Amino acid sequence: MITEKPSVAIDISKVLGGFSRHDGYLESSYMIITWAVGHLVELAMPQDYDPALAKWKIDSLPIIPKQFKLLSRKSTEKQLNIIKSLITRTDVENLINACDPAREGELIYIYIIKYLNCKKPYKRLWLSETTDEAIKHAFANLRSSREVVNLAKAAISRSQSDWLIGLNATRGFTIQNDEKLTVGRVQTPTLALIVNREREIENFTPEPYWELLAHFNTGTEIYSGKWFKGKKNRFVNEAEVQSIQNKLIPGTTATVTKVEQKEFQELPPQLFSLNDLQKEANKKFSLTAEQTLNIVQKLYEAKLLTYPRTDSRHLTKAMAKTIPNRLKALHKSSLSTWAEKITTIPTDKRYVDDTKVSDHTAIIITDTIPQPKAMPEGERNIYLLVARRLISIFYPPHKTLKTSVVTTIESETFLSKGKAVVEQGWKAIYLTDDDKNDSVMPVLTKGQNVVLEKTEVATKETNPPKRLNDADLLSAMENAGKHIDDEALRDAMKGKGLGTPATRAAIIEKLIKVKYIERHKKTLVPTDKGKHLIDIVPAILKDPALTGEWEKKLLDIEQGNYNSAAFMTEIKQLTTDIINEAKSRKRIYKTKPIAPEDVLGTCPICGQPVIESKKGYGCSAWRGGCKFTIWKEIAGKKISRTQAEKLLKNGKSDLIKGFKSKKGKDFDAYLKLVGARTFFEFPAKV
Repeated sequence: MITEKPSVAIDISKVLGGFSRHDGYLESSYMIITWAVGHLVELAMPQDYDPALAKWKIDSLPIIPKQFKLLSRKSTEKQLNIIKSLITRTDVENLINACDPAREGELIYIYIIKYLNCKKPYKRLWLSETTDEAIKHAFANLRSSREVVNLAKAAISRSQSDWLIGLNATRGFTIQNDEKLTVGRVQTPTLALIVNREREIENFTPEPYWELLAHFNTGTEIYSGKWFKGKKNRFVNEAEVQSIQNKLIPGTTATVTKVEQKEFQELPPQLFSLNDLQKEANKKFSLTAEQTLNIVQKLYEAKLLTYPRTDSRHLTKAMAKTIPNRLKALHKSSLSTWAEKITTIPTDKRYVDDTKVSDHTAIIITDTIPQPKAMPEGERNIYLLVARRLISIFYPPHKTLKTSVVTTIESETFLSKGKAVVEQGWKAIYLTDDDKNDSVMPVLTKGQNVVLEKTEVATKETNPPKRLNDADLLSAMENAGKHIDDEALRDAMKGKGLGTPATRAAIIEKLIKVKYIERHKKTLVPTDKGKHLIDIVPAILKDPALTGEWEKKLLDIEQGNYNSAAFMTEIKQLTTDIINEAKSRKRIYKTKPIAPEDVLGTCPICGQPVIESKKGYGCSAWRGGCKFTIWKEIAGKKISRTQAEKLLKNGKSDLIKGFKSKKGKDFDAYLKLVGARTFFEFPAKV
């Protein structure tokens, strides 16, 4: 059996029992458990196909291997050799893939056995949680390799497509722009979301507007209303608002012309997918997407939460039956009083629907009893966040009574709104001492007269869009750039987002690492380099909706609804189109800043600074085509920097001794510049 990391191997060995520890593996009388350390094998680089491809040249692109090669990672070669020695043992009859139960875990295993050319049959261990019972159940229900063959195809397609687009586009646009530019199938459209928002902010021009407020006295209470007419509730002309305000005299009678009350109910939120959990943790605790993923992964490995890298918000009927037992784990927590009241099994399709669960369910707690006081704060916060969300689905809707009142005076109408909680319902689980009740309107009836107490004009201006934070960006990535609050619509977009729940945090961090974006407190801001990249790459590489469609095709491959070969044909064509566009653009040459002390003189051809290089003293504008060079070795003689400086300054060097002719004879000479060429000038004979 091969697990993704040593800790999982150790957990499984404890449950199965009878294992002894060896270097890089565990062994019992019937099984060997070994492990990867993340990716042990990866796709080969261009120079591994042809040494000439080590040099970045536009003419060598696109690089599309006829057959992809795999190479071992040097840093983990020892562990790969251990795995090789184990799977080739004659007493090993078959394998079990126990890597993480997702696309990337499948890739880690598949690349190992492909690289080692292992033909032995294998089965798949599918762990959605790491409790002892879950491990035993998974071993009793091992999946056949046929059941995960499409998952493997999707994993390989994802890996190869990212290699093709990322490597070719990165080389192409780096060469053509004379600047290292990292381009990716998912990271570039994600960057575009941030850059586009920043451009909206930069191009935004604030516009002033005015609102008219009126305060009315019922005789016992005062309430406020805002002027409106039809759908209009603000003024863009100050004279207009002042004109209306001037005709409204304090002390004048006004009439309540409309009173409307409606009861609204808010259902408990859906259970957590990873994306939703990362967004909520960002809002409540200011955790980045990566920080939340790291925490929830630790809680999964500690047997406290189910598998985290999921896009589902639902449970299966089978898992729903286990919830009462899971809630018993909370009897020592701050949520015990809420959990103890629950004895039923949820059946509402909003939360329980087998058709909405593919590989993994929503993230919920396990039946392992936590020790909240012993947990680090971050782990405790995330665990209780997940537990509270699970408990809430058993409680009734949150009900409010919303009141809408229209008051009329001098033919002008004012709208007042109030909201009162009728029943806390599930929100009672979330209430804190800081929670405040909403505004409550006085009891009013249609036709009732009130007195205008006073009016006031509020001067305001339109605000630019807000910069994206982690939660905003995760939502935009999930919905391929579309702003979707409705849970049902979000489910309809499932699979069409940028990246997957497992990769989105890493994509955000990669953009920061390559200096395309920066974190300014809680917000994500593009750098000039990030903006520049979005300006120069083709539209197809930065379109979130289109990239979302590629992601959907990978999901379809995973589910057996799309052909992986057809997908790769499309990706290869896309790669070719991207490179053709890069080649069609005029190449840009950039001159890096040159320190004064590095300048030897002025180029006699173009007037740019001459600087020292490995083999000579040449024009700094060589990228732009200037070929002027004084070689460091001429006729067997080393030319010093001082001699080159004099040659540039005076057009002639001092007498240099020790040149060698083609016949091997020594001679002395001056070096002389004639135009851009260097000639010998021999001393006059005495």
